[in-house]
Amino acid sequence: MQTKFEPTEAARFLRTLRVTSGVAAALEDVRRGRGRVGQSATFLALAAKTGVWRFPEEGVLSGDGLLIAKRHRDADGAGALILQAQGAVGVFTYASRPARARIGQAWTGDGVFDRFGALHLALDADEVDDSDLARIEVEMLDDAP
Repeated sequence: MQTKFEPTEAARFLRTLRVTSGVAAALEDVRRGRGRVGQSATFLALAAKTGVWRFPEEGVLSGDGLLIAKRHRDADGAGALILQAQGAVGVFTYASRPARARIGQAWTGDGVFDRFGALHLALDADEVDDSDLARIEVEMLDDAP
């Protein structure tokens, strides 16, 4: 048993705890959300590496595989969260529909998917941390199937 305090190990433990807590909360939301009338898509990213977790440049695919979430950044740190429908089924499901995106407990934004199944939501530089992007939920705001 090691009794020496290592700041890097403590930071790693706290990041892991934060991500796993977010994943547990998201899974509970998904479990409870099955009874909801509206549709939703959930993105969960696990960060099992040392160092600071960064949102992947390739984006994160939703649990149902119909949406991909990407983060666009400007030089000043501001940017956007871009949700893009994947495939014909994704475009059919999301095109021209209003939605609400939630990033963890930190941020909520509303918008409408365009006819190509893309939704652009503006993010300020300090509004959302990359670790918050480990949990994204998209809820449809209309009653379409």
